[in-house]
Amino acid sequence: MKCLLQIVPGLLLMHSAVAQQIQYPVSKEKAKQIVAEILKTSPIIDGHNDLFVNYFDCKTCPKDLTDYPIDIIAPGQTDIPRMRQGAVGGLLMNIFGRERTLDSYMQAWDLLYRMQDKYSADLKIVSTAAEMRKGMQEGKITILPSLERSARLGDNKYLLRTYYKLGLRSVTFAYETNQFADGSNDTAKYNGISAKGKEMVKEMNRLGMLIDISHISSKAMNDILDITKAPIIFSHSNVKVLCNINRNVPDDVLKRLKLNGGIIMLCPVPYFTTNAHFDWHNLNDNFFDNLSAKFKKNRGDSAELDKIAIQWEKDNPPPLVTEVDLANHFDYVKKLIGVDYIGIAGDYDGIEYTIKGMEDVSTYPKLLIELIRRGWTVSEIRKITSGNFLRVFEEVEKHSKLK
Repeated sequence: MKCLLQIVPGLLLMHSAVAQQIQYPVSKEKAKQIVAEILKTSPIIDGHNDLFVNYFDCKTCPKDLTDYPIDIIAPGQTDIPRMRQGAVGGLLMNIFGRERTLDSYMQAWDLLYRMQDKYSADLKIVSTAAEMRKGMQEGKITILPSLERSARLGDNKYLLRTYYKLGLRSVTFAYETNQFADGSNDTAKYNGISAKGKEMVKEMNRLGMLIDISHISSKAMNDILDITKAPIIFSHSNVKVLCNINRNVPDDVLKRLKLNGGIIMLCPVPYFTTNAHFDWHNLNDNFFDNLSAKFKKNRGDSAELDKIAIQWEKDNPPPLVTEVDLANHFDYVKKLIGVDYIGIAGDYDGIEYTIKGMEDVSTYPKLLIELIRRGWTVSEIRKITSGNFLRVFEEVEKHSKLK
């Protein structure tokens, strides 16, 4: 802890120095005007959203729509007013239940469709790129259902096909190591993807389903790129060179992403964005884990544990991460492989810590203003807000054998 306290002030100074080196040919006021105009016709498609955490993954869950309404400012990071404020026109929503059972998963799907019915003036579930385009043109917030934990699929292709008929259009290949592939932060079992994983890639290509390779090992990323006939997505990942964590994307994979025609949807998660925040996050986790183990052994009061953990964080504040740091990831990918392979993600409601000034779904314009100030063009911003994702989705659909 002493080491952390010594490091943090230096990190803040380093952040300021980096910010001073960036060239800003466009004023902030002019950038705001440009971004506002762009977002009128090119709303943001968010690559990953965990709104369902508030219905199925909290201490008082499960909850229903009446318990957690989203037509008002909600306690979490996602709701309709703030999506409107952030010019969100579409999002890949992670659909999951409280337990890893078929019954729980079906409850989640039921909630999704009832959510659409309850907020029909604002929300529309879509299953094709054309439907997404049309819905956004009509002023709707379009929802493309996704699944982050493919372990729910078991070994059964029929489940994938059945969920496809329900509306599932994107699957994260692995979260932890599962039956299909090695997870980025888990024990390697296959040195990449398994035989079942290879069949999964082929079946998803056949269905026209987006293959999401966030959260998997770099070897698994390359294995999938070796096999897939359609473009892939990283629904919420950042650049490994700038933040050296296993779930971020190394340069060799980014270069292959360009050849594949896919997209990396960069996200405002602070511990995916800077090494300083990731190091702090690890220290925080280790402190809490050790404290939890001690309290469990001694049957301590959980309220006291929370109090100690909160005080530790007050004494050891996280390093500052802002939209400047996130924009560096956008600049890096653009320089390495070009703007055509970049999108935007949030991971909102799935994260405890946020970038300063980007705490919820209303804040995407702040990132775009930073990019415009750096000299990004209107056409480039239109690509990363929604154009690139729609192009990838359309290409995936073209490879489907169902057409």
